[in-house]
Amino acid sequence: MHHRNTTILIVDDEQEIQELVGLYLKKEGYHVCEAYNAEEAFDQLRRYQPDLIILDVRLPDLDGIELCRQIRHRTDAPILFLSCKDSELDKVVGLNVGGDDYVGKPFSIHELLARIQAHLRRYKSHLHSFIGNNNQVLRSDSILLNPKEHECYVRGEPIFLTTKEFQLLHFLMKHPRQVFNADHLLEKVWGRDSETDIHTVMVHIGRLRKKIEKEPKHPSIIITIRGTGYKFNEKVQ
Repeated sequence: MHHRNTTILIVDDEQEIQELVGLYLKKEGYHVCEAYNAEEAFDQLRRYQPDLIILDVRLPDLDGIELCRQIRHRTDAPILFLSCKDSELDKVVGLNVGGDDYVGKPFSIHELLARIQAHLRRYKSHLHSFIGNNNQVLRSDSILLNPKEHECYVRGEPIFLTTKEFQLLHFLMKHPRQVFNADHLLEKVWGRDSETDIHTVMVHIGRLRKKIEKEPKHPSIIITIRGTGYKFNEKVQ
């Protein structure tokens, strides 16, 4: 198996875990980067934009749960929690802040590898199926969106969008001036079998507005039609 183009970030302050997990992942052909605390994690996130993140719940400088919440603003890559505390409460909290899975320590390395592969497969197939053949550049008065290169320019300035933010904007720009409720957007962008809810859609709309609107509190590009839903309010070519 060759996963040379796939980068996995391990965030754990225990050197033995880093070495053990890192060794097996490298053997499988993954590119591995390491962080021993939250500060290093942000640095590696910027540098490598990993495809998957393994995250310890307990870190020396920042709670792993809080770190997960902050990472979610920067990437949609799957996040797998590692934790000694294998309690239901931790699982629920971890998944609520944007984690995708939860593995209790001590864990079987083979189970961890299987879960990593499953999450990467799902993540990558969703990326490919979403954009599919829709590679053409979309232009409106304010925005230029290039799906092939995952580039977004707002009034000529490059803007970083997470995968989900990009997919949501792409969907709205493909259907300009049409109104979609949150349920419809959830199905089209997150997928029918998604375990998330419409609150996630609203959060992503809010994040997009902060990045693309001149006045996010008084949006003119992605507008809300009261009681109906959202629409992309510029002409697209």
